[in-house]
Amino acid sequence: MNNVNMNEIGYKSDEQDLFKKREADALAIADSISDGIYITDKNGIVTAINKAFTEITGIKAADIVGKNMQQVWNNVVLNSDPAFIEIKPEDKANAFDMFNNGKKKTLKTRKPCSIALLVLKEKKSISVLTTIDRMNKRVLITGTPFLDEDKNVVQVLTIIKDLTELFVLREKLEEVEKEKAKYLSEIKNLKKDIKERQLYKDLISKSSSMDKVIKLIENVSKTDATILITGETGVGKEVVARTIFKNSKRANGPYIRVNCAAIPENLLESELFGYEKGSFTGASQNGKLGLFEMANNGTILLDEIGEIPVKLQPKLLRVLQEREIKRIGGTSNIKIDVRVIAATNLNLEDEVKKGNFREDLYYRLNVIPIELPPLRERKEDISLLVYNFLGKFNKAYGKTKDFDITALEILENYSWPGNVRELENSIERLVVIGDEHLITRNTILSVLGQDKFYEASTETIDGTLKEAVDKFERNILEKTLKSCGSTYKAAKILGITQSTVVRKAKALGITEW
Repeated sequence: MNNVNMNEIGYKSDEQDLFKKREADALAIADSISDGIYITDKNGIVTAINKAFTEITGIKAADIVGKNMQQVWNNVVLNSDPAFIEIKPEDKANAFDMFNNGKKKTLKTRKPCSIALLVLKEKKSISVLTTIDRMNKRVLITGTPFLDEDKNVVQVLTIIKDLTELFVLREKLEEVEKEKAKYLSEIKNLKKDIKERQLYKDLISKSSSMDKVIKLIENVSKTDATILITGETGVGKEVVARTIFKNSKRANGPYIRVNCAAIPENLLESELFGYEKGSFTGASQNGKLGLFEMANNGTILLDEIGEIPVKLQPKLLRVLQEREIKRIGGTSNIKIDVRVIAATNLNLEDEVKKGNFREDLYYRLNVIPIELPPLRERKEDISLLVYNFLGKFNKAYGKTKDFDITALEILENYSWPGNVRELENSIERLVVIGDEHLITRNTILSVLGQDKFYEASTETIDGTLKEAVDKFERNILEKTLKSCGSTYKAAKILGITQSTVVRKAKALGITEW
């Protein structure tokens, strides 16, 4: 019997040694974990903690191991939060976001206490979010009970997860996101400004008369109002029409340009309104869509509207009034949704008086009139246009040409009866012809013709020939000196000596530049 008892004692001793070894191994493993861990028995006595627990809470093993958690709680205030935020098991993965997004008011709260004691009381796992003020740490505390066969809690494992760095990183990330949003907003606004500038980039101007036109374009582009653009040949009516289209709510729809003067009178009706199959000799067996139908949900430009035949004008009037068309040979009306822009270099009021244009059609077209001034009435725009076209054609032809001051002077003084189109064609010719880098007054006279520029330079002469010559010389010399800032540079550009520049400047009364 004694032998049996001794064997049992030896067995229990081995079992205890094994338990102690396993406990030591478990604590060694716990010390390698970054989360704080403490274990309490069924009486709420702390039996073990790991190193991370002390690092997170600031409580040393001597101050907690072997003591009841209620005693520890009373002696060491871990937090000053008015309430713990309880996290449901299914929400633990999102606990960080829930705390950080300020949803505390919508969550269940508990009175601050030892989680281990709370688990002992309720016999279930409990997770809470709180702040350990003494260590300035935000933590997630989870207590888990271990039950015996009778469902009694024999031990509680409490894990404290430090979320502080995550919160700091999150706050920094939010600051970065705010800065990013700010910069994205600025970039968006900048892109918007650039886009707006690009939308109006073809309307190059600094004159007050064109500024008024651009303001009007900005106001009417977003509407569907019918627009009548008038002005001399070459002033840029089609450019204005396209700009209106690009800035309109129909910008993603079709843009159809019709030159009413270029289509033979006997074909214009079928081109505009289309026809049904077999409607006339030579008609396609499949019929044909008209240009109005092709422009549906978009914009149609009726260029040279003043040239449209009188007999066709009632049908166009119906389109504007009823927003529907009827194909040649067709029996039914077709609804269309088209914005109409018309353009002409004629005075339609005069054409109405002559009987060449219907008065009711004129009023239907003239809802928003836009009159473009001729280039001779906005001379301050000439230099801008010259350098814009110069850059365009230098790039197109691989050139690096430039204008000297005398060349620009003669271009600005010319009346440009062909307006912007004539100026553009002239600059292209000056870039293409000749290999000289600098385009001078003589280059212009030789390439474009001396007669018209001679006429331009003499058309405003008052007084004697000597007075006219002196005025012309003074103008050229003064502009060159102001441009160069030096008599030596001016002499080189004008092809005369420096002493001649000084002498002429003195004689002509030029004292500042």
